[in-house]
Amino acid sequence: MARHGESKHFKRSVVTDLLVIPRKKYKYYIRQYPGKHNRKYSMSLLAFLRDVAKIAKNAKEARYLIKGGFVKVDGKQVKEEKYSVGFNDIIQVKDDYFTISFSKKGTLDASRSEKEVLSKSLKVVSKMFVKGGKAVLGLSDGTNVTDPDNKAQIDDSVILQLKDRKIEKVIPFEQGREVLIFIGKNAGKKGKVLEIEGDTAIVETEDGKISVKAGSCISV
Repeated sequence: MARHGESKHFKRSVVTDLLVIPRKKYKYYIRQYPGKHNRKYSMSLLAFLRDVAKIAKNAKEARYLIKGGFVKVDGKQVKEEKYSVGFNDIIQVKDDYFTISFSKKGTLDASRSEKEVLSKSLKVVSKMFVKGGKAVLGLSDGTNVTDPDNKAQIDDSVILQLKDRKIEKVIPFEQGREVLIFIGKNAGKKGKVLEIEGDTAIVETEDGKISVKAGSCISV
């Protein structure tokens, strides 16, 4: 489908604060296509390779990797430089694997591994039942998966196998659980859940107690 009228770039000044790039190096910045992540918390695949993982020196090198079929996102080959990637996505470049994470300063970062990454952690944001009584979960990266054992609830987290898209493990969102905040002004902070009341959680972090939306925390 054509994207008529959509700007291909936007000014550097409106790039999300979660993405650290040289402020005076680019006047305009490549705009990612709408995708599974909120634009505020995501970036284009090209930007990730060049400015976060830093495995491409410039846009030309990043395009070579992408167009050459050397890049996979969550196990699937991607050849679109504006493909939207965000928190906890697994980016494979040849034999190296990168997980998009948060730095201690709350900015988007990349943790690198030479070992194959076979699964990822995701937040359960919705749940519904389809014909036959099967539970279908809506996850924080915009995908849907079947929960055959009906164990996961909204705000829990799941470990999802990338190859067969099956749930490997359910991690309950509960009092005493270690969590990572991945949405909002406290993004990147880790802590322990002290109390849950409705859709709000009190989390003890190294900076003290904070009140956050339960939907902004992923169990770890």
